[in-house]
Amino acid sequence: MSTDYPLNLHEFYRNFFTGEVDEELIDKFVSISRVVTKEKGEIIFGPEATGPSSTFLLDGIMKTFVLSPDGEENTYALFFRPGTAICLTKEMINASGIYLKTLTKTTYVEMVGIGPWDLVEEYPILYREVLYAVMPLTFGMLDKLRAGYTLSAKERYLWFLNKYAPIVDRISLAEVSLFLGIKPQSLSRIRAELAEEEGTTPPPKI
Repeated sequence: MSTDYPLNLHEFYRNFFTGEVDEELIDKFVSISRVVTKEKGEIIFGPEATGPSSTFLLDGIMKTFVLSPDGEENTYALFFRPGTAICLTKEMINASGIYLKTLTKTTYVEMVGIGPWDLVEEYPILYREVLYAVMPLTFGMLDKLRAGYTLSAKERYLWFLNKYAPIVDRISLAEVSLFLGIKPQSLSRIRAELAEEEGTTPPPKI
């Protein structure tokens, strides 16, 4: 684990909040925060987490997933946009047995000991900030559910290529398969069909 990253945490939180907040609150956030870098494939937290692990992505790609009865990872969400708030309370992790894992070398801000939700009574403005912070995650998961229930496998892959264009070439096709709920052999077939339609060389099988 490395904590060497050129970041001014005070400035990071000033940019993170949607409205003006007291410097006292920013100082509080900074006092319980640290910058962490993890290598690809590391688990940041899991369902046995004993304390808040509020996480704000700075660089890299992460995913949240749950395990099926046979131990297969079922991906909930992919994160790649800097500043994304991934988890703000311990309950968000333990309630549904969610894991957070790095898919590339990743740097993030982690709040240690307590998180934003633990401070809302002292700083009521955080009610609004927590709501705004979780909206992208909520809407993203709802959009993934919509795609999963209403689109064919081929349409889901095209949806992924459009919505996740910045990371299409940065994660493995095996991870894409898990995220879309498409069997690897089916995804290989879809990619070959698309290549044929576009008149390009068929991609290698997964």
